[in-house]
Amino acid sequence: MQSSLAVVAAAIVSVSTVASAQSRPCDTSALADAADAARDNIVAAVDGAGALDAWRTVLEAGGAVGWPVTEYNVDARSTFVLAFDRLAIRVYRAGAFGASTDAAMDGCIDPGVMPEAVIPWSDVREIEAGNWVLWFKLRTPVVIGSDRGKRKTVRELKAYFHGAPGGDLRYYYNEQYVGHVPFWNVDVWEITNLRGIAVGPNDFQRRLQFVLSTTVDPTRRITLTRKGRGAGW
Repeated sequence: MQSSLAVVAAAIVSVSTVASAQSRPCDTSALADAADAARDNIVAAVDGAGALDAWRTVLEAGGAVGWPVTEYNVDARSTFVLAFDRLAIRVYRAGAFGASTDAAMDGCIDPGVMPEAVIPWSDVREIEAGNWVLWFKLRTPVVIGSDRGKRKTVRELKAYFHGAPGGDLRYYYNEQYVGHVPFWNVDVWEITNLRGIAVGPNDFQRRLQFVLSTTVDPTRRITLTRKGRGAGW
């Protein structure tokens, strides 16, 4: 009997502890620097361990790492904010924060700002790193509206993260042999079909994919895939 009472008492203490932790208000002053480091270290590729520590600091304190994105599957001409917390991805219209998304960048999201969609991590089946975007492929479709009034039902998020490093421009061309110039003793070639192809910063997408999966999915339930470096998505 006493052992049963001890188990019940321990359960009550555990539940009350969890409830207390969940009800603790998010402290922007304590998390703003960590939220900045969570993004900046991935963008600059300077400190992978620091990026992981920063993400864990924000998430374990009940905060969220917010990031402005272009969500191509909903509205390529609008800005959204993806907020990553311990439990879910929250998708917000940028306009929900007013004239600037700064309020979403300090590690805490005002609970009075309503997200367009809340996607539990258990509903994310795959994260694919492309050249320009990350795809979050979902088990259940969600409806998302933009600031321009567009509403789409999507089965995956196709997000370009603002502030990501730029790609580079590769030149491709054809060479055609013209002839030999005896006076200079040189062969002459003509370059034709010169064209440039912008190649995306896929190393950034891979860094973000790795940090996200490590911090929110330590048991590796989410499949990770990657595209090769190139000009496409």
